[in-house]
Amino acid sequence: MNLPNLRHLQYLVALHKYQHFNKAAQASFVSQSTLSSAIVKLEEQMGCQLIERDHKSFIFTPQGERVVEMARQLIVNATEMMDFAEQQGDPCKGSIRIGCIPTIAPYLLTDLVFESQQKLPDLSLYLDEDTTENLLLKLANGDIDTAILALPVETGSFQTKVLGKDHFYMAGDKHLIERFKPSQDYEQLPEGSVFLLSDEHCMTEHALSACNVEDKTRIHPFSAASISTLVQMTAFHHGFTFLPEMAVKKGVGQLADIAIEPFKGDRYREIGMLWRSTSLRRQAFSQIGEIVSNLLEK
Repeated sequence: MNLPNLRHLQYLVALHKYQHFNKAAQASFVSQSTLSSAIVKLEEQMGCQLIERDHKSFIFTPQGERVVEMARQLIVNATEMMDFAEQQGDPCKGSIRIGCIPTIAPYLLTDLVFESQQKLPDLSLYLDEDTTENLLLKLANGDIDTAILALPVETGSFQTKVLGKDHFYMAGDKHLIERFKPSQDYEQLPEGSVFLLSDEHCMTEHALSACNVEDKTRIHPFSAASISTLVQMTAFHHGFTFLPEMAVKKGVGQLADIAIEPFKGDRYREIGMLWRSTSLRRQAFSQIGEIVSNLLEK
């Protein structure tokens, strides 16, 4: 059997990702004609049509869609095989690409890199900050090796390890905090006074759930793109918001004219680590996860 060229499969996956021959070729660092010829050769080898073309556009056939799925897995497996060989069988050598969401990355990754250098000196960490949705896609496609996220998320076939809790703090105008704190009843807050991150950040959903916010009339219609912007909006409008403990410990909000207080009761989001079940780096992930767990407890 004449097996397909792995590079040609990478071109096919790139074309499916970008849905444009020229963009896929540029991302693959080849000419458009080289990429197009490689896909024609794949079709000849497999004896089936992968894409339907006309002079202006193309679509992937059902067979093509399925081949792309299998090609992604082959590429991931081949990459992990080469990583394993380069590590000479030691999963704690070489490099690991870690994805992390924006509401965790600024408050954790610097400490994680420092601790890893002390405890895992032969391991280099490469960091990728992105949203939960994008990181799950990157993990499935082999663009990262593991992801540190806030749980719960739909993990699919990924392996998951809970690393610890990140408690929520109430933050905002000191008069609102004093009014809210005794009963923790959101009816004590004016309508539109609760500021949140945009929906692309999973922390919004986790905060609303953990802190029992049911009255949506209290939520301001405008949202923030980052925790730093959230603090500024809350301070400017004399409002109310939620901050994760890891951010509070790093001094977020200290320079703003807001009060920051812990909730009564256990209000938190879980921090977890995900990786592909086929990965050969489970031992390294376990040790990295232990470092993160210790950092969360400090």
